[in-house]
Amino acid sequence: MMQTPPGPNGNSPRTFFQTLIRTLPLHVLVTTSIVGGAAVFYSLSVSNRGTWTMLGSWSLTALYILIGLVGGTVAGVLDAAQRMVERLEQVLRDWLHTLPALNRSADTIGRDLSTVRQDYETLVDHAVAQAGRRLRLPQWLERLTRAAVRGLVVDRFIASCTARGVHSVAPQDFRNWLLAEGVSLGFMPVLDQLVWWRYLLFGILLLLAAVALALAFLTT
Repeated sequence: MMQTPPGPNGNSPRTFFQTLIRTLPLHVLVTTSIVGGAAVFYSLSVSNRGTWTMLGSWSLTALYILIGLVGGTVAGVLDAAQRMVERLEQVLRDWLHTLPALNRSADTIGRDLSTVRQDYETLVDHAVAQAGRRLRLPQWLERLTRAAVRGLVVDRFIASCTARGVHSVAPQDFRNWLLAEGVSLGFMPVLDQLVWWRYLLFGILLLLAAVALALAFLTT
């Protein structure tokens, strides 16, 4: 029977909003304090320069506070989304590691982790050699690729088993690990985008705060 991947701790939308409630106030507080505080400092520095200047500066302060609130809200949503994607990735990875063998008659007896390195290095070498023949790679490039992939894949597989406390591996464990690594590669662009946009937003808000502080010092 095909196993069904579990959800990330229950209902995903509910979990997302719970994560959002935990992370949103901090982001809003930080962004509003930085951006709004810089604007307040500017308004206080020009408070003795006339009524119209004072009105303009406090209007700018109100706008900065609004920008800080909106920016903090968006940053909090991005952070909550990133945490949810990471949690979903981990759930899928854990589920893939528990998949049974595709062939029920295949050998599913586990072997000690310390004795399987040579077998999986041979398996990786064979796969790279087949790909090299199809792509018609030069012999030197095929040997270099084979050595690099062998070290990268087999070493990471053994390190993953050690980190998960697995000391006996069956043939399907290597397949499941490759599937889990593929899931990580698939989620990587999404996580990178969420992190990049959050940092870009923080950069813009810090730039606005720096502008307000520069104006305050220039008008002093």
